[in-house]
Amino acid sequence: MILKLCWGALALALILVSGLDAAPRVCAQQPAPNLLTNGDLETPYYAQGAATRTVPQGWGLWIGAGVPDALPHKDNPQVRSGAVSWHLRQNGAVFTAAGYQQVSEIVPGTALELVAHGWAFACADAATRCAIPAPPYAQSDERAGITLRVGIDPTGGLDPLSSAVQWSADAAPYDQWAALRVTATAQAETVTVYLFMTQQTALALNGVYWDAISLSAVSGADAAAGVTLAPTSTPSPTPPPPTATPTPTLTPTALAPLPAALVTETGTLCVAAFRDENLNAARDPGEAALPGLRLLVTGTDRVETLTSAEDPDPLCVELAPGVYEVAALPPDGFGLTGPGAALIHVIIGREVAVAFGAAPGYAATRIPTSDAPTAAPGAADPGLVAPPLDAAQDSGDEDRALLDQLYEYSGLLVLAVAVLIGGGGALALLALRRPA
Repeated sequence: MILKLCWGALALALILVSGLDAAPRVCAQQPAPNLLTNGDLETPYYAQGAATRTVPQGWGLWIGAGVPDALPHKDNPQVRSGAVSWHLRQNGAVFTAAGYQQVSEIVPGTALELVAHGWAFACADAATRCAIPAPPYAQSDERAGITLRVGIDPTGGLDPLSSAVQWSADAAPYDQWAALRVTATAQAETVTVYLFMTQQTALALNGVYWDAISLSAVSGADAAAGVTLAPTSTPSPTPPPPTATPTPTLTPTALAPLPAALVTETGTLCVAAFRDENLNAARDPGEAALPGLRLLVTGTDRVETLTSAEDPDPLCVELAPGVYEVAALPPDGFGLTGPGAALIHVIIGREVAVAFGAAPGYAATRIPTSDAPTAAPGAADPGLVAPPLDAAQDSGDEDRALLDQLYEYSGLLVLAVAVLIGGGGALALLALRRPA
């Protein structure tokens, strides 16, 4: 009996110890919350400066070189999490760009870890797109010299070229997803994260994809691990990138603050100004941009002033949904060939475009004034002649009388039609029954 009690006590002790040991493991499996807005870079996307340059909600885009497109991408295998990834590209040219997001309400001294997944693609053959039959179904040309890195500015600044930014190791993950990782300790209540890329050589097709981004608080032991880089998919058939990829020298570029409209639901207004060579008030192929045209965008709670430049791209601005008036004032020596103002309706997630044309020395044809006599106040206008009221009433009475007569005789008409049909049918039967 005593032996059984001892064995029972030992079993109970083992159960308690194993339970206590399992509890921390369960807690450790709980992922740290993602401090980013829209870390999976899902829709909606908003235009930033051009219709094909868009940013996912909560993010901004800094451009250091080139004029890249930035669009949501939905085709596998370049989607790692959710429905889309963020695709930045400029075919036939090199570019440098960085997605960024400011994160607030951070306790200074908090250790933070940024993990972002990137994919690089470059190809010198636009016709075949460097396709191969096996996954990942394309083999990049590494002569493009694409470099990816991610960074944290612990001071919350808005310049990716600042010395305050702490960066991950450089990576060139051609045709595969790779996790880029960096840790930093917050020095302010706001920090900024960056998804940075640059390129050395222009090929026919150049682009990168970003997806599955997270920023989380970590313990001191995790933060001490520093920068890590880990591929997250089966390596592609391409040889591994060189251990050190030269990075081109970049000229510091002023970075505008993240527009407040990008973290809210907005629409885009794009206004183009052009030299209307044929005076048809429509922009035809070959008609150049017109610099110096001033624009005034007026809404219920916002007034925006813009001035056109020689850049052929239209001027674009993010606006809250609503109705706005866009008025144009041409430069000196020019005249507008169409209306000088337009009323537009901005819709969430949509782009609305308007264009104003002007020509040198053009003056719109004035509407000639009328020679008709004017009427005295309170008198009838002599230029307008209305039918006599009595005549109109008489005509209405005649129409009503005719309708009444048709209604009264409608029964007789129906009876007459029935008699004709019945009589015709009887005659037909008699004809059939006559002996041959």
